[in-house]
Amino acid sequence: MVDYAPYAQALFELAKDSKQEMEWMEELKQVAQVITLLPELSQILAHPSISRVKKKEIIQTAFESKIDTTVFRFLLVLNEHNELSHLDKISDAYEECYRKKHKIEIVKVTSASKLDEDQLSRLKEMLEKKLDKTLELEVQVDPSLIAGIKVQANDLVMDNTVVAKIDAMKEAINR
Repeated sequence: MVDYAPYAQALFELAKDSKQEMEWMEELKQVAQVITLLPELSQILAHPSISRVKKKEIIQTAFESKIDTTVFRFLLVLNEHNELSHLDKISDAYEECYRKKHKIEIVKVTSASKLDEDQLSRLKEMLEKKLDKTLELEVQVDPSLIAGIKVQANDLVMDNTVVAKIDAMKEAINR
């Protein structure tokens, strides 16, 4: 498996020096999304028999005037190393560099019903105090939980769902 972190880390270091970490992260995400959403473009950039020169022309036409010059040059470097078709993975690795530097952790929240903005805000605030970190919530709704909420972080799992309580009762009865 190829490690895309060195590419991401190199761009991230430049972004830190330029104080454009967030902006470049957003641009990388957007370019990766464009490539992913256009299957023809994705296939061309991944095809080994299409020359780097032709791919460079396509990149120039599609992105040169629309993104930061350094990010554009980064795309050209990826093209030279035949890694442009992996921009989505490189973008994810860049985002991981960003989160690590800013001590941001992703927390998965699964609830039986949709949580409103106020509930999410209070939950995030409570979890940030408990974990002493900045958090990004990934929220999912799973009606099969019946009621309650499940929170999963790197070093924390809180399952306050009806399904979890039923499972705990079953286990206690079976002992």
